[in-house]
Amino acid sequence: MATQTIKKMKHFLIEKNSKNPIFLERFPDIKYEGMRVIDLGCGYGALTVDMAQRGASQVVGVDIEPNRIEDAREIVQSEYPEIADRISFVCCNLRDLPDEGFDLIISKASFEHILSLDVLLADMKDKLKIGGKIVTGFGPLYNSPWGDHRRLKHKLPWTHIILGEQHYLSKINKNRQEKVQSIYDLGLNGCSLKEYINMFNSVEGMVVTDFRTNVSDKLSMKLFNVFSNFPFMREYFTYNIYCVLERVR
Repeated sequence: MATQTIKKMKHFLIEKNSKNPIFLERFPDIKYEGMRVIDLGCGYGALTVDMAQRGASQVVGVDIEPNRIEDAREIVQSEYPEIADRISFVCCNLRDLPDEGFDLIISKASFEHILSLDVLLADMKDKLKIGGKIVTGFGPLYNSPWGDHRRLKHKLPWTHIILGEQHYLSKINKNRQEKVQSIYDLGLNGCSLKEYINMFNSVEGMVVTDFRTNVSDKLSMKLFNVFSNFPFMREYFTYNIYCVLERVR
């Protein structure tokens, strides 16, 4: 096996064996048996495989990175032939996916990166049948201590908020030929907790049936939950969001 392929397989296995079960178990009411599912932002397909193994009748992994889609197809065909007939991978924007009438759309650790999330949420709704659900969990949120995902390279929590992104972008740009104009160029949308809540509650024909924040067994998240009970601190002590939206019409 080539070195690059081995690295990708290791990444796949780490996702599948450690992170994905935790993610899926945080939605105990979501059942996969017999479901038609989209894995949005599927990467190398680890979560796609997990849902097929849990009994989904069809799982479509969607990603805009062609190399990841190619690798996902290769991994599933070589390592999981027993479920390969229930899995497909498509390199496209969700809007361009020809199929619709899905039961579930799962998106893990992606909503903080999507620049026009309100548009995507409408597209997701259109791919669901009535009663279908969007299931998502993501973080860290931008206004949390390390909400820049370390991409601004600051050393103290919240300083990307206190000093502002431009302070750090000017430092980053000193060593870059291609200059970074904003956090958008670093793959982050910078949305606040309030903005996410407003977007989730504004998708026509969908209702929020589950909304939780700071979902984790870690002590730090328990402390964050204490501080987030104070309204003026909630924005800065909300690390992640786990949410389910259901199509009602």
